[in-house]
Amino acid sequence: MYFIKINNTELPVPYYYSVTAKDITGSDSGRYDETGIVHRNRVRPGVITCDVKWRLTGGGLAALEAALSGEVLSVQLLDPSAAGYTNCDMYAESIRADFYQQQNADEDDSWWEISCRLVEY
Repeated sequence: MYFIKINNTELPVPYYYSVTAKDITGSDSGRYDETGIVHRNRVRPGVITCDVKWRLTGGGLAALEAALSGEVLSVQLLDPSAAGYTNCDMYAESIRADFYQQQNADEDDSWWEISCRLVEY
């Protein structure tokens, strides 16, 4: 089992994984009018976002960075709401790298937490 494939390459198993489907509403949507009724113009339902975090050694950073760097990513992800995998085009935003520790004064043995949000086009 895998969680995410990008361009048919399986990514490492994340330690945090959250999938959300969100509707996009039109600019003419408004919360309330004088009657207190919500007016909503749903222009696109179920846009998927996926928040992911990995803990990797320095030796694994380059491959993950390369997988996330494309402008358009062909993604296959485990989607609990679909009870299986969903295929979609996405982009990676808010990519963050946090340093944890270094072992043996070797970059490849250092530990990093990499996080990002994948957003469906």
